[in-house]
Amino acid sequence: MNQENYDRLRDKCKDCKDSCLCEVVRCLVNDCTGPTGPCGCTGPTGPKGATGPTGATGMQGPTGPTGATGATGATGMQGPTGPTGATGATGATGPSGGTFNAAAMVHDESNAIVPVNEAVKPTITNLSNGITYDPTTGEFMVPQTGQYLISWWFNVRSKNTNTECEPVALGIELHQTTPGFNLIAHSSTHNRLSCCDTGTISGNALFAANANDKFRFVNTSDTDFQLVPNDRYSASFSITRIN
Repeated sequence: MNQENYDRLRDKCKDCKDSCLCEVVRCLVNDCTGPTGPCGCTGPTGPKGATGPTGATGMQGPTGPTGATGATGATGMQGPTGPTGATGATGATGPSGGTFNAAAMVHDESNAIVPVNEAVKPTITNLSNGITYDPTTGEFMVPQTGQYLISWWFNVRSKNTNTECEPVALGIELHQTTPGFNLIAHSSTHNRLSCCDTGTISGNALFAANANDKFRFVNTSDTDFQLVPNDRYSASFSITRIN
């Protein structure tokens, strides 16, 4: 129906005295709607259409909070040993070290009497390697600065001449005499000795010394004593540089 006929029928319906006719007119001009009919059955699904193009990548969202640290995993097995590396170049030769074989050994076979505060003077030098010994003074001299180890024993008899013959201990001391006086060590008989009794004085000491320092043993008893050969030797000492 064209627009002109539609307008004419609508105007006619406005003046229509017959309600039935008006209803017909309204229906003809689509001015009335009938009741909605029931829904028809769903038709079959149509074929799947082609995949559309991929959309644009969205913006990256904010980083979420860090999660809790997980438990440490078990230690893995040790890997195989790698190959031996190439030998490096030989380094330069270092400076020569000091000589550590300086030593001396001295003994005595006499029965000499040693007065109080006098030096013990063994007479026989068994070995002298750098360390020198003078039997006229009882002094030995070290050739190098370092640490020295000395050990000694003296077989002695008390020469106490007092009338009561009161027992006394006999002792000696190792003194540094050059460049100045210093007490290095002291040792004595284990027991007090009566007149003509014999005992042994022994000991050892580790001390530091400078080159050309001199040392000697001195009788520091309250009485004179006599060196006494025991089988053969009456006294002996040895000294060695150890560092």
